[in-house]
Amino acid sequence: MYLCYVDESGDCGPYDPEQPGKSGSPYFIFSGLVVSTGMWKVSLELLKDFRKKIARDAYLPYDIEFHCAEMIDPHKVRQFTSISVPDRWKLIEQYAETIGNSQNFSIISVVIDKANSTLPVAEYLPTSVTKLYQAFDELLKSKEDHGMVLFDRANEKLVNTHVRKLLGTGASGESIPGIRIGRVIEDPIFRVSTDSMFIQSADVIAYTLKEKEFPKASRQKHQAHKIFTRKLSKICYNSNIADEDGVIKQ
Repeated sequence: MYLCYVDESGDCGPYDPEQPGKSGSPYFIFSGLVVSTGMWKVSLELLKDFRKKIARDAYLPYDIEFHCAEMIDPHKVRQFTSISVPDRWKLIEQYAETIGNSQNFSIISVVIDKANSTLPVAEYLPTSVTKLYQAFDELLKSKEDHGMVLFDRANEKLVNTHVRKLLGTGASGESIPGIRIGRVIEDPIFRVSTDSMFIQSADVIAYTLKEKEFPKASRQKHQAHKIFTRKLSKICYNSNIADEDGVIKQ
């Protein structure tokens, strides 16, 4: 069996390019980190070893959540503000490298560019969930296996309701015409990110993908826009609905 741990970057609300400070983010990204249950324990130890190393190096205590957005734009969190900005980006790149160098992991990502997407706002989240499940189901078929999806707790009710329609497991038996998900089983599981290193790892993936797709000039001196391509693109799962770089774009 395979597990897909999912976290997001950005929000699923509207974006107004003429009033960027008064609307939501210009993007919505779902990134899933896929690992087989047979390699789950060794993969967890790999992530734990990285966190222990940077704790020994006096960067970030082991018990503090590795959250990229908070690390780069800290809100008076002493553990982050005590790290220099170049070192914060170095830690994110090292984390991405730890994930990308492991043959145990695969990545599935969905990106919505709100300024250019034809999707209505109400479809940002449902479409992202659908595409993620379709790609994961395709991966599972290639492995001749089954899997489950574990999300961060954001948008829990909406995600759960939509997944039940995808799988046809809701009380009404309602399903989505033309979409068949055959190998992803059960309702999704929702985890608090502070309790899951795999969810925190999915955050690193989503955040670095955001930097690649929506780069900021002020961060290019830290090579932020290159981290995903350099460290993570090689383990992207190239589904039939993904672009050439393995990322699903809407």
